[in-house]
Amino acid sequence: MSQISYYNRLIIKDTALNNFETIYKENYQKMYCIALNMINDRDAVCDIIQEIFIYYHKISQNGNTINNPKSWLVRATINKCIDHSKCQKKHLKIDSIEPIPIIDDSLEKNQEEKIIKQALSRLKPKEKTLALLYSEGMSYKEISELSGIKFSSVGKMLSRTIKKLDEILKKMNYEMY
Repeated sequence: MSQISYYNRLIIKDTALNNFETIYKENYQKMYCIALNMINDRDAVCDIIQEIFIYYHKISQNGNTINNPKSWLVRATINKCIDHSKCQKKHLKIDSIEPIPIIDDSLEKNQEEKIIKQALSRLKPKEKTLALLYSEGMSYKEISELSGIKFSSVGKMLSRTIKKLDEILKKMNYEMY
């Protein structure tokens, strides 16, 4: 009898591991893109995503079920990135931020990305989250679920965020449209 229960536990663990691997493969890239856009540090992004998946795996191993793993993982990514940014801001000196000059046309796309990331870094965490989720092509409903903002408020807040981002970019002598 104990051999049967041992084999049953092995089968359950093997199924859980396959399920985890599937969830990992389906969500890693999206989580990576969101995190990289939020904190712009590849090493920190990899560490954050690794921590999230380790925590997710522990939850799964304890027999707990997460009903919507995609939403949970994206929300965890956003929260971890916000925490990371808050910690980094404590150590960042204002003098270390310099405007990014556009020198060479061949580097224009790379420079545009840097300018946009610099502008995004000046937004509040909730505004940054809204802008990034919207840029990932998520619907208002998904944005509402992931950000914790009421569905009826997402459009208005997103509009304000885009306007604020536009103003920041104009101050940097860069047009958004």
